[in-house]
Amino acid sequence: QGSSTARVGCSSAVFGMVDGRGGLPSYEPMFDDDDDEPPPAPPEDEDVQPEPMAEESEVLSLEPQVAPLEEQDADAADADGESRRARHGRHLVEEVYEGCCPAGAEAAMDAVRALHPHWGEVDADSDLGRRVRWVRKSNNWVYGELSTESFPILLAQSCPALGFSVGEFDGDRRGTFVDLGCGSGKVTALASLHFARVLGLELQSELVRLATGLAQRFRQRVDARGVEAGEVELHRADFLGRMMPQWRSADGHTWWELADVAYACSPKFCEDTMHGLAECAAMMRSGSRFITVRHALRGADIEEVWRGEALFSWGRDELIVHRRL
Repeated sequence: QGSSTARVGCSSAVFGMVDGRGGLPSYEPMFDDDDDEPPPAPPEDEDVQPEPMAEESEVLSLEPQVAPLEEQDADAADADGESRRARHGRHLVEEVYEGCCPAGAEAAMDAVRALHPHWGEVDADSDLGRRVRWVRKSNNWVYGELSTESFPILLAQSCPALGFSVGEFDGDRRGTFVDLGCGSGKVTALASLHFARVLGLELQSELVRLATGLAQRFRQRVDARGVEAGEVELHRADFLGRMMPQWRSADGHTWWELADVAYACSPKFCEDTMHGLAECAAMMRSGSRFITVRHALRGADIEEVWRGEALFSWGRDELIVHRRL
């Protein structure tokens, strides 16, 4: 079940970034290699245990149940060019996912605290040792989210991967969007309003559970209000296949074989992870798009086609769009 990228990096993003550009330099680990002091232990009355490393992905598949929207020029564009249908869908996302960023950050930090008794096992050749090592030696687990209001920027730059000109999305759902380290799943919900299929891959079990509950609530809302949305799948998985076997679809495809557009909220990803993502991007289809935050992908088969500012949970930062040549 491995791949050519399974040896490099790991996945996911967790814990709240709130000040400026995230507080810590992107590649500087939160915990020093020589620092044997773990994060604060949970209160004594709380029984917090490390999450088990699953053998297989945890999967939630939500089939779309399309209901007709009350037709009052639903696809007509407002003054800023966004269709009323899309705006209505974004408002539903804002309703359902309100407060999801601090909730996700707390769930992720709970997982770090659960490693407290095992802090010294950083060099152990075990699932637990790999998880301690991942937390201590990288900031890949640091959590942050793209704002709802900035998602149209990402969407506009995704259009060429689906056969449109930049910013000319016609409202028809098509293609596959993959969110790498999807956290609470807010971006997957936003993407489902525009893509036929959306995959969210997340390593932390607690975040997958949070995302699952929010996705179910969002599906209920869009069905009740007649807003069309694509199929959403949430998987517990390591998108580079180091912490657990590489994720594959039921018919054996990797995420990079399926993605028309891939997105990674990557401001804190370590260099190994960015290198691994570049290797994956090189195996995507020609013309597909890969969008990162703050750090660009490097490779002979990838070119940067756009860079611009967007709003995130920690403030303003750069979205970087790459095209697979």
